[in-house]
Amino acid sequence: MSTLFAPESPPLYADILDSLRELYLDDPRPWLVGFSGGKDSTMLAALIFSTVASLPPEQRTKPIAVLCTDTRVEIPAIVEMVEGTLDRMRRVSLARGLNIEAHLLRPTAEQSFWVNLLGRGYPPPNRLFRWCTQRMKIDPVTAFVTQRLGRWGEAILHLGARRAESSTRAQKMAGREARNGLRRHEDLPNVWISNPIEFLSTEEVWAYLLQHPNLWGGDNRVLYKLYAHASGGECPIQIDTKNASCGNSRFGCWTCTVVERDRASEGLLAAGDERMEALLGFRETLLHYRDPNNGKRDPVTKKNQDGPGPLTITARRELLTQLLQLEKETGLPLLSEEELFLIQRLWKSARDPDDGYGVARIVSEQRGIPMSDPQQDDQLRDLEDRIAAETGICADTLRRMLAKVNEYSESHRAMGLPDELLHILQDDLRQHRSESNALVLVR
Repeated sequence: MSTLFAPESPPLYADILDSLRELYLDDPRPWLVGFSGGKDSTMLAALIFSTVASLPPEQRTKPIAVLCTDTRVEIPAIVEMVEGTLDRMRRVSLARGLNIEAHLLRPTAEQSFWVNLLGRGYPPPNRLFRWCTQRMKIDPVTAFVTQRLGRWGEAILHLGARRAESSTRAQKMAGREARNGLRRHEDLPNVWISNPIEFLSTEEVWAYLLQHPNLWGGDNRVLYKLYAHASGGECPIQIDTKNASCGNSRFGCWTCTVVERDRASEGLLAAGDERMEALLGFRETLLHYRDPNNGKRDPVTKKNQDGPGPLTITARRELLTQLLQLEKETGLPLLSEEELFLIQRLWKSARDPDDGYGVARIVSEQRGIPMSDPQQDDQLRDLEDRIAAETGICADTLRRMLAKVNEYSESHRAMGLPDELLHILQDDLRQHRSESNALVLVR
């Protein structure tokens, strides 16, 4: 590694450590540390641990929380590495009294990738409709930070962003309001952003990681090999929507259909991670289902306008079947029971609504075990049929409206419900018009 860094480099790292130590002692605000498991955030976390460990035990009083997001569809090798790292961080912090917590944050089941895709019928994301970033990456961090700010008031968020990563990032970092080297967060006014390694090059980051063992243990050569296999960069912790969540070559979600090629997954497959072959195959399936020319999407949008709409209920059934087959093939737990119940509930309010047992039938067929939604009630279904017949309302329309009301009531919100009910009624009207036109043609 002699070509990476000149002998005079150590003072550069010492200056960063000195600045962090001064900030720790002179500024009372608690710290948050963004961590993704990639090279930049690993170096940042290592510097934070070294800073606190260098202080006398009686001065290690500042609350520090390391934050990492798991979207539930991360590349398996990355998840396994990150979980092990966070566990070692917790142990060494406890053993040495560093007062550093490590948190793995996940989206709620209601906002998971599969509930949105299979349940609500969202098409796989693209650059124009990247619905995943807010729900799966930003919201879990925002919820955690907001909860902590209720106790702390203000906080400093350390990020491993570097200007050398891209010219766009350099411009944005340079343009933010700064005070004492800190930049105010654009969406969380009580949070100030610190970028301790902002001016380091990629070579300098690797030089530090390969020459300085992490305080929590582990070997950064494993990380170096992972990058070499994946030929990609890290997908950083996401704190706002101003920056793209990932570049064209990155560690991130194996389901990502925003990028043209998932080079990280391809590289891991080439390096011997056989699970990636099946995961990459399913990603190609998602791309096929996203294309409106393949008949997998409604020809009408959710708001009843002509144009590519949600995935059809038939397409969702097909994808759920294939996803459960993928679970068996890879041995990976891809869908939780909570997600399955939520998907079933959402199918009841979809166009061409499900009878309430579709998910259970697919799960029983694929997993060989029964699944039943405790909220299913055959007597209620008979009552719905009777009311629909007596009032002249389409039974499916009535069921969809009741399911939608139930969905909103369970999430304790009402905003948006009138529009959702209106769209269901518009579907009903469109269906009646279509049937009437068909009768006219027959006559």
